[in-house]
Order: sequence, then structure tokens, then C-alpha cells
Amino acid sequence: MSDRCHQRQKEVSTTDRTDFEKIYERTKESTHRYIAAKCFDLGDIDDIFQTAYLAVYEAVIRRSEPIPNEEAFVMLITKRTLTRYYSLAAKLRNLLPSGRAPELPADIPDSIDVEEELITRELISEIGSRLSRKPLITRKIFYLYYSREITLAEIAALLGMKETTVKKYLYSTLAEIRRFYERRDRS
Repeated sequence: MSDRCHQRQKEVSTTDRTDFEKIYERTKESTHRYIAAKCFDLGDIDDIFQTAYLAVYEAVIRRSEPIPNEEAFVMLITKRTLTRYYSLAAKLRNLLPSGRAPELPADIPDSIDVEEELITRELISEIGSRLSRKPLITRKIFYLYYSREITLAEIAALLGMKETTVKKYLYSTLAEIRRFYERRDRS
């Protein structure tokens, strides 16, 4: 009898994982986009995404019947995760001293030009620093466009803006960055 129970538990577990994997594959892009559009800091995206899908996994395991509207189900959990994340972050900010531990650089593979890699990293870091001083909306647009490769029309819909406004943020910031580096190169 115990062997049958163990076998049944194993079957349910495998079925639940398969159900979760299907839900994850169907919803991961829209969830990632939603989090990127609603977060207060782009550095929080991965943490919120992982926390949300952990909650989705736990909910799928607990449910005995199939989820009728997977997208709505995942979005509800994601919205709750965002709310909890920022509530907890605010509480922790008050308790912990400010400042983060510096990130250690990843190992550099032998097959690349180290000097060029360092110049590229320095340039990316400089541009990132310039972008970090921009309003959150500008940073979100850059993240969604360049990192997630979302079209400007889709970004506008996600952020509830006109496409021309999204273009204005993106192109004016790009022009500003170009002007800065042109002046710097002339010096």
C-alpha cells in the first residue's frame, strides 16, 4: 500500500511540474514585461519575477483542478508579489544600513580580446551611469527596448503612453548620449 501511495505522489508531482512548465512557457514573456513596466527599480525585476513564479508553482501544486485562465492567474499572483516586494523592501530599507557589496567581475574567457572587452565594459558602465540619472520611465523604456527587445508600440501599450512619447524619451536620450561622446572624443 505504501508503494502505491508513493507512486501516486510521484505521478501527481510530475503532472504538477509539467502543468507549471506549460504555464510558465505561456506566460513568462507577458509577466516579465508587466513587472518591468510596474517596478520601481529595474534591478528588482529578476527578484520579483522569480518570487512570482515560485508562488505560481506553489499554487499549481496545491490546486486539485486545472487553472481556467492561466494568464489572469499568473497576473494576479504577480501583482500581489509586486505589492509584497515593495512593502518588504521599504521595511528592510529602514532596518539595514545603506550600501551594497560590490559585484565581483566575472571571469574573462581566453578567447576574447581583453583590452576591447574592458573598453566595452567601461563604455557600457558609463552609459549605464548616465541612464541611471534619467527618470525611471526613461530607464524602463531603454530596458524594455534594448534588453527585452520589445517594439516601441508594445512599450507604449505596456506603459499606457502614446508611441510618440515613448519615441521622444528614447531618441532624445540617445541623442544626448551621442552628443556627450562626440564632445568627449573631440577633447
